[in-house]
Parts: sequence; C-alpha cells; structure tokens
Amino acid sequence: MMRFTIRDETVHGAFDMLESHAQPAAAARAMRERREEEKRQAKARAFLNATGSVAERDARSVLDEAYQQACERFYAAVEADEEYRNQRSKCEAVIEAWRTVQSNYRAMGKVA
Repeated sequence: MMRFTIRDETVHGAFDMLESHAQPAAAARAMRERREEEKRQAKARAFLNATGSVAERDARSVLDEAYQQACERFYAAVEADEEYRNQRSKCEAVIEAWRTVQSNYRAMGKVA
C-alpha cells in the first residue's frame, strides 16, 4: 500500500511563505485598490475635459492617454496582487492536505 505523504520541509516552507508574504501581499492589495481609484479618476478627468455628447465624451475618455496609462498601472497592480493570492492559495492547499494526511494517519493508528 502506497501512502501519500507531504514532507515536513514542504509544510514548513508553506507556513514560512505565508508569514513572510503577509505584508507584501497586503501592500500589493492596497496598491491594486489605489490603482483602481487612479484609473477611475483619470477617466473622470478625461470625460470632464472632453466635448460632445455623453457617448462621445465617454469614448474620448476611454481613449485618453492618461487613462490608458492608468489602466496599464492598474493591470500591473492586479498581476502583482493575483500572484500573492495564488501563492497564498497554494500554501493553504499544502497545509490543508498535510492536515488531512495527519488526520488519516491518526485515524489509522486508532483502528489498527
């Protein structure tokens, strides 16, 4: 019978990564929020500076260079935030799998 095991180093690494990435992950999330707000503000400024009908002003604001740059900064912030979120999810999955394996080992010990 083959047993599924998770090495202690893997679990310790997951805990260490969660701990060491807590502040940078929070900073990445905050930057994402800031960049999203900057994007909204850039579009609003462009809209207010544009002329024409509402539809024309909206179209011009989306094409505005400052808005486009704000969008690029927002996308970079989303990418950084998602990277931390994915790392955190991976670490949490490793820890949860380890807990399950440990629980199964304990249960097998009680039965045997």
